[in-house]
Amino acid sequence: MPEKNILKSEWNTNRTLLGYWVVVLLLLFIGSFLPFSGLLHTFFMIDTVAHLGLYTMLSFIPMILFRSRKTAFLLSVSMTPIGYLFETLHMMVTAENFSVLNVLANNIGVLMGIGAGFIVRLKLHYGPAKQRGEEETLCSRE
Repeated sequence: MPEKNILKSEWNTNRTLLGYWVVVLLLLFIGSFLPFSGLLHTFFMIDTVAHLGLYTMLSFIPMILFRSRKTAFLLSVSMTPIGYLFETLHMMVTAENFSVLNVLANNIGVLMGIGAGFIVRLKLHYGPAKQRGEEETLCSRE
């Protein structure tokens, strides 16, 4: 009798991740048109922390969503020009100055997401071999 797979299918997982990615992208797009008060930005730095977190998620999700390393890396790196575009839109719509600190947070967030994505990809790549005990057989041959 064949065993039932009680885990969700890969399509549902990828679809959910893609949904999260679209939601984060929409949040950034909407946030590009909202003006922030100077006191809120200077005192709490909420705007910069939000940029860091959202761009980390924007670059992390493609790293774990796509099987092709090249596609995943290129989509993650492409979040950098999107950050510049959204910051320029924010400057044009709200008549505020171009924030270099936000752009720096965007780029650091992209690098953090790519780094976390590489760690997860390596863990998924080498994790099953450790669970099956293949490392022990490789070590015993030497």
